[in-house]
Amino acid sequence: MNLLKYVNKISILCLIGLLFATELKAQNNTTSPYSYYGLGELMNEDILNSTGMASLAYRNGGVLNINNPAALAHIDSLRFIFKLGLVAKYSNLQQGDDNDFVNDYNLSKISFGFKVSSKYATAVSLIPYTSLGYNMTKRELVEGGDEYFYRSQVGSGGLSQLVWSHGVSLTKNLSVGINGIYLFGNNTREEQIIPEGSYSYSYNSSTKLISEGIHFNVGAQYKYEFKENSLVLGVKYQPKVGVNAKLETEVLNLNVEKYSDTDHGKFDVPETYGVALGFNKGKQFWLGADYLNERWSETTKFDKSNDLLDRNKFSLAMAYEANDGYATKMLKKLTYRFGAFYDTGYMRVENERIKTKGLSFGVGFPMARGKGMINLSFEFGQMGTTDNNNVREDYGRFTLEMSLFERWFVKRKYQ
Repeated sequence: MNLLKYVNKISILCLIGLLFATELKAQNNTTSPYSYYGLGELMNEDILNSTGMASLAYRNGGVLNINNPAALAHIDSLRFIFKLGLVAKYSNLQQGDDNDFVNDYNLSKISFGFKVSSKYATAVSLIPYTSLGYNMTKRELVEGGDEYFYRSQVGSGGLSQLVWSHGVSLTKNLSVGINGIYLFGNNTREEQIIPEGSYSYSYNSSTKLISEGIHFNVGAQYKYEFKENSLVLGVKYQPKVGVNAKLETEVLNLNVEKYSDTDHGKFDVPETYGVALGFNKGKQFWLGADYLNERWSETTKFDKSNDLLDRNKFSLAMAYEANDGYATKMLKKLTYRFGAFYDTGYMRVENERIKTKGLSFGVGFPMARGKGMINLSFEFGQMGTTDNNNVREDYGRFTLEMSLFERWFVKRKYQ
């Protein structure tokens, strides 16, 4: 395969990425009422092979671990890897005695990467960062009066990340990496207030946060080998960076002229620390534990406090590759994965911190002739609480991920 063919294939994948970006901006990845707060509901980090987590200490020749770009230095030097993910989420929202069932079906990610040299690899990925998808209506009492009004609030959109990742091996055991991130998209929030029993007056407002900014994070991995086993220490750091944005506001009262305004400014992505430890027993068993801290309490939006909390996330994951290289039965060719996490979240509602916890399991099916892997996973989780009239979301998330491998830089031999 010559260089022109490589360029043509990369061009096709970039076109697919642009189409995917358009589709990603046009849909919501959540229907959670908690997406009202902050920048919206935080999407999971780039999930590795549907394990339910993205470990900073995980590395594999067929996996693009952009959560820690240092891991890219260890992908297969002969493989071009293309990954596409789809997700379906089913939720039961409970508040007091009321229940509501909602669901979402979305594309979740697209990425491709390859080894440029024996020590350097690169990848390009498109993944969601935050999402808005709430629709709430409340009957409220006029302050200081005895009349009621209806307040309707609707949120849609979200922010996406276009990530260009680089991983380099400095020594046999140490690798480092960097993610350059272009953050884009818009969060649209609409509100309508109508007095009960009268439509002679209404208040309508719309705000749109439009983002087009750049930030970055860095990572490193160190591997310590003993006998046939190894330990991998993974770390990650992201500085607090102000991302360029503009805030468009429109207000319309019935029979009154519309007011509109555009404010240019920035919002912060939080300073982030992450550390993980992974244990490999031979080539078949892996166990990892991660801790992530995001300092949202120190961030601002257009020079105003976000009134958010620092987020702490704890994760565990296990993977077992049943195939020892000699397997003939299907069950012994599969890869089995399990994960668990506890996330303190970054918001407080009615004096209650909105936490999330969950369990996941997944199975990887190898394609014929080593052409790729099809990964299926299911995650069951719970977000929020019914205390203080809050909403508890019990959800199930099903993920389908296709990783396609193509062997590059190999001379074909014909007889």
